[in-house]
Amino acid sequence: MAGLISRSDLFAEFLQNRQRITGKITQIDRKYSRENPTVVNNPTPILLLVCNSQTQSYLSSLLTEYNYSPLLMKDPEELLHSLKERQSAIILVDCCAVTYFGTRILSKIRVSCPLSRVIFLCNKDHLCDKLHRELIKEVMNIGVYACILAPYKEWEILSMVSCNPQ
Repeated sequence: MAGLISRSDLFAEFLQNRQRITGKITQIDRKYSRENPTVVNNPTPILLLVCNSQTQSYLSSLLTEYNYSPLLMKDPEELLHSLKERQSAIILVDCCAVTYFGTRILSKIRVSCPLSRVIFLCNKDHLCDKLHRELIKEVMNIGVYACILAPYKEWEILSMVSCNPQ
């Protein structure tokens, strides 16, 4: 049984290979039209605007473990400045950040980088709180890509960041 590969090793290899091939296909010059298009390795950046330090640490270490390079944003201004230089991004925002900075930050993200994929992270305990349920409803109406409830499982986070939003 020493030759068997574990599921976690197989999944890790799959994610690494997927990250390498999710680049952008370049245009083919017509005079070389018989050649296959080449893939440019231009992975979509992952930006974290997460105020909860435990969540921030977990996400950062998880994504780094799977060979992603998440960028930690300290405030909305830094995030918006970073988005101005990009066509697309995957942005993980927790409910603490949205509560602290306001839901307007999500609208600003949508305007400055329309191709971005915003993933909203919320604590399951907050579902008992009417204000947080309203917050989730509001952010979903703004157009976030997904809402994930804690405890955040590895596969949930990795499946959200492994797809290219372009």
